[in-house]
Amino acid sequence: MGKTKVAILGGGSGGLELACGLARHEDLAVTLIDRVGAHLWKPRLHEFAAGTVDTNLTEISFYVLASLRGFHFEQGEVMAIDRARRHVVLKRFEDARSEAVAPERFVAYDRCVVALGGVTADFGTPGVREHAYRLDGRADADAFRTTFVALMIGARETRRPARIVIVGSGATGTELAANLRQAEQAFFEEGRGERDRLLSITILEAAPEIMPGSDDKLRRSVLERLQALDIDVVTNAKVAAVEDGGVRTGSGAIYPAEATMWAAGLVGLPVLKELADFEIDGKGRIVVDPWLRTTVDPLVHALGDAASLTPDGAERPLPPTAQVASQQAAYLARSLPRAIAGGDAAPFRYRNKGQLISFGQAGAVGILGGTRKDDFLIHGQFAKAAYSALARDHQWTVLGPVRGSMAILADIMMPAKGPALKLHG
Repeated sequence: MGKTKVAILGGGSGGLELACGLARHEDLAVTLIDRVGAHLWKPRLHEFAAGTVDTNLTEISFYVLASLRGFHFEQGEVMAIDRARRHVVLKRFEDARSEAVAPERFVAYDRCVVALGGVTADFGTPGVREHAYRLDGRADADAFRTTFVALMIGARETRRPARIVIVGSGATGTELAANLRQAEQAFFEEGRGERDRLLSITILEAAPEIMPGSDDKLRRSVLERLQALDIDVVTNAKVAAVEDGGVRTGSGAIYPAEATMWAAGLVGLPVLKELADFEIDGKGRIVVDPWLRTTVDPLVHALGDAASLTPDGAERPLPPTAQVASQQAAYLARSLPRAIAGGDAAPFRYRNKGQLISFGQAGAVGILGGTRKDDFLIHGQFAKAAYSALARDHQWTVLGPVRGSMAILADIMMPAKGPALKLHG
């Protein structure tokens, strides 16, 4: 008998980790599909946007990883899943001139895992698409950084601070604000001793407090750190529209901005509704059972930001975070081979390990434990080490013990000094 074919749609945190985990099984033929040719760990997008990336392993080629780890990589954009014929349909492949160089392709599967991720929701707010940046991929980060560099140069020459408004006070918004403040240092003129601000940063949050749903101790610590970085935070600021030159709230307040970053929460990719006849929740994600199987087909699974799983006794689905995606990938890496062999697998159980927020050179804060009874607040060097460990764990999982250790050692031996802004991208 031939190998069992497993198709994984999406090479984000969960999809890539799952591909590397399943590729160890010689009886499985694993194909990873992604529309771009390189992997970028999404929790680092804010660093790319600000130009403060400080690791030697920022992007990894899927083609290289496929050769190293033993899976097949197919570059292309997923259009549909034909559940009857058990194949994935990829759109025709176009070159930079939008000319077709390859027709529609079909990737056969015995098991399929949807890990296509999510996108930042605009909630129908006028002007978001036209006047705001979002951080859904590397291209978004590059576009924002180009604007940021131009604004900083302009502010230095005119001596008028550039104004950036960030909508949303979750991890993306707060970490981006801190990294922008760090990157500002690269534009101060050497030798002048002048430290007047070149950048004004304002975070707008619709809820009565920042980071809704987070631990109170963590919220207070984050707010203190943002205030120390001279970052304005405005709560109860429900945005009515993003306009050319500013943001308008429902109360009529206007916040002038040369650039607006929209970081107001994630929903499923629009294509998820079109892939097949899946059950879709209110945020556009595929509903799955406790074994991460779609409710319409046990041979098709979903994980991460593409999946909607409400644990027993919970009021809402698990959050769209890298922590959830990574745990679900590890679960499927164990349970799928067992299920394919005819065995039984226990249902997925999520363990909340806490939340960590990085402020670049200004340090990190976090809550470890994940439950109200035993969690504790961390900060300083311990928090920075814990935050770095998240990326290190991803490196280890993706590259394997030997190459992962070498990459981690290289980062330790050659750390970045100061703002690591790279104008070339």
